[in-house]
This record gives sequence, structure tokens and C-alpha cells, in this order.
Amino acid sequence: MKVADVFGIGVASNTPAYVDRGDLDLVFSRALDSKRHVSIHGGSKQGKTWLRQKGLQPKASILVQCTTTSKASTVLEEALSQIGVTVKFSKSGKDSVTGSIASSVDAEAGNSLFAKIKASLSASVTEVEERETLEHFLGQTVANLQWVATAVKFSGKRLVLEDFHYLPEIQQEVFASWMKALGEYGVHVVIVGVWPRDHQMTYFNGDLDGRVDDIHLTWSDDDLKRVLVAGTAALKVKLTDSLVAALVQDSYGNVGLIQRLAERLCHAAKIDEHTDWVTLDLGPELAEARRVVADQMRGRFEKFASNFVRGMRRMPEGLVVYLHLLRAFTAADDAVLLHQGFDTRALLSEFGDQNIRQSDLTQALDRVQALQVKIKVSPPVLAYEAASRRVVLLDRAFLFFRRHGTPVWPWDESDYEITNDLAQSEPINLDELLDVTTP
Repeated sequence: MKVADVFGIGVASNTPAYVDRGDLDLVFSRALDSKRHVSIHGGSKQGKTWLRQKGLQPKASILVQCTTTSKASTVLEEALSQIGVTVKFSKSGKDSVTGSIASSVDAEAGNSLFAKIKASLSASVTEVEERETLEHFLGQTVANLQWVATAVKFSGKRLVLEDFHYLPEIQQEVFASWMKALGEYGVHVVIVGVWPRDHQMTYFNGDLDGRVDDIHLTWSDDDLKRVLVAGTAALKVKLTDSLVAALVQDSYGNVGLIQRLAERLCHAAKIDEHTDWVTLDLGPELAEARRVVADQMRGRFEKFASNFVRGMRRMPEGLVVYLHLLRAFTAADDAVLLHQGFDTRALLSEFGDQNIRQSDLTQALDRVQALQVKIKVSPPVLAYEAASRRVVLLDRAFLFFRRHGTPVWPWDESDYEITNDLAQSEPINLDELLDVTTP
């Protein structure tokens, strides 16, 4: 067995290093069998896709990958296209949506979705009524959730929305508003995304209370140790207790990070070339693994800070708030970012005498997700939890990079000066991502 079969980002869910913590495989299986939607969420690279792939085979899924340009309606269009239905859309006015539907496969084929729909519609009607009913059905649009649900049910597959957090928040709210109706029509969706709040979908739509099984992925130190022990055993490698402790500490509760470190540790020790058992202890291999992983992260986190600053320069107002927000966030203690998050009152006190009001900070934080989308920070690094009024860290790899990557933030440079000099030539409009009129 090779290291690539066991450790690293992108390794298959059948890796020997897969750990079923807290019997989540059973929890997810039971959720799939229930007549409820399922929400799988947590920080970045916490094994959400692994859990979904382990419990729901690709052939049993209609998998839609959400993007920052997706809308609630286009998500359903993509889902329908995967089962042979093509939808053409047009929009006139705020709530008026019209369009047409066609099949991309032979409607008379025995296994055709449309053949099944036609058969279900014609069970007890005359030929003329059948034609009229079918034409009426096919004349509907994705705005009619009943026929969307009918089409998905006939496919025999489960609708899965991956990276749901990439949808602009207003589009997440729109889709959440549709989920109750989809559930009543017999279609239960699996939502996968990066967010810290439990019961996010219920937050968007109170009617979903009791209709969504919420699975929040977190990892204990003991679970991460099991990942290391199981994976290295498959490679005939034994790690000393001190090395295991160091790797777990470096991972900050993130399974994706411990996977990356273990992979690089094995490469540094040339594990693929061994056929007999080998023992690894604290030493140069760990130092090399830390260096390589931190160097890989440099582009993401330094780009995050650089783009954030450039984004601030494009804002006609609120620049000072975002400047102090980012500086305070990058300097916060590990314990603050790792556990409870940054309380906004404590955050405001970090700004010093800047004449910034709590309302100014709250307004800026309400838009921090939209700003990260606009400046192409993907996946997001931080988020504002309005219910608890805290700024929370979404990607724990940030803590590792800050510790082992020796970052240079823009404001640490000697000639650093922030102005909104691009606000006129390259204005940034966050309101367009918060436009509630967009269907």
C-alpha cells in the first residue's frame, strides 16, 4: 500500500485512515432513511464529503456543485439536467418566472424519465386528456416545485447540494424556503457546506424545524489519534507517542490538516520505499512536513489578506472598520479563534480610540461573507455568527500557517498605507450579493 492510498487531501473515503467518529456513519444512514432533509456542516476540510460519499454512493445521488454564481433556481436546473431534463428559463419582474422543459433523451424509451412520467399521468385518462395533461406538465417551470419533485423522485436518486455555502446568502434563504415543499412532495435534500451555526437551514426557514437532521462535524484529539494510528499501521509505520501528540496539536482539530501532515511526514521518511516496519519519532521529518504544508498554504492565506486589503480599497465607505477587523483577527490568540470565537464587544475594544461605533462594526460584519465572495476567498476563512455576535474561524489551517508559515501581512510592511483610492475606478458593490429581489 502506498502513502497516496492512505493520507492526503483528496484520498478516497475507503482509506484505512477513515475513522467513524461518534458512529456518524450510522447517524447519517438513519438520517437518509428518515423522511427528513440532512444538513452536513462544519469547518473547511473536516470530512464532510467523506461522510457523504461513505453513506451515499455516487450512482444513488444527483450531485450538484454549488458555486458563487449559482442561484436557487439554477441549482434545480442542474439537478434536472443530470436526469435528462432540460429547462429553459426567462424572468420578467420580481416573482414572475416562465420557461419550458424538454427531454434530452428519447421520451419513448422504456427507461426514459419522461416515459415514466407519461405512464404515471395516463393511468386513468383518455388519449386526448393524456396529451393535454402531459403538455401541461411539460409546460411547467422550475418554479413549480411539485413537478421538480416528481422528476427527482422518478430518477430514484437523492438530491445532494455540495458546497452550499458558496451560494449567496439570499439564495440560501430562497432554497431553504423551497425545502419544506420539496419534503412534502417526497424529495429530501442532502445539504453539505462550511458554516459554524447548528440548524442553519432552520435559521433561514423556521418551517424546517424538525424537518432537517443536522450533522455538525468536529474532531476530538482522540479521534485524530485514531486516524494516525489506523493509517500508519496500514503502511507498517509506528509513530511514537510524542510524535502523535505533536501532529495532533499541529492539526488544531482539523482532520484534513492531520491528513496533509501525515502524508508529508511519510514522504520525508521515504515510507513508500519501506517493506518492513519502521518507527518514527520527533525529528527532521516532522520539521520538513511542517515546512512543506505551511508553504503550500502561503498562497491561500497571504492572498486572503492581500485581496481583503484590495477589496477595502475599492469600498466607498467602511474602510477603517474592515482594516481594524482584519488586523485584530489575524492577531487574535489561538484559544479565541479555536473555541468561542471573537466576541464583537471584545473585538471593538481591540480597535482602540478609532471613533468606531458598535453599529458600524455590526454592519461591516453582516457583509464580511459577501466581501470574501467578491474578492474570491474560497472557501471562506472567517464568518460572522449574528446570533452569538461573534466572529468565528472557518478554516483552522489558518492557525497552523500563522504558527509555522511565518506570514507577512500587508500591514506589517514598512510602506503600508490603506486608502480607498480604487473606490471610484474599481468600486466594489456588496449590495448586489445581498439583493433580496434576485430569484
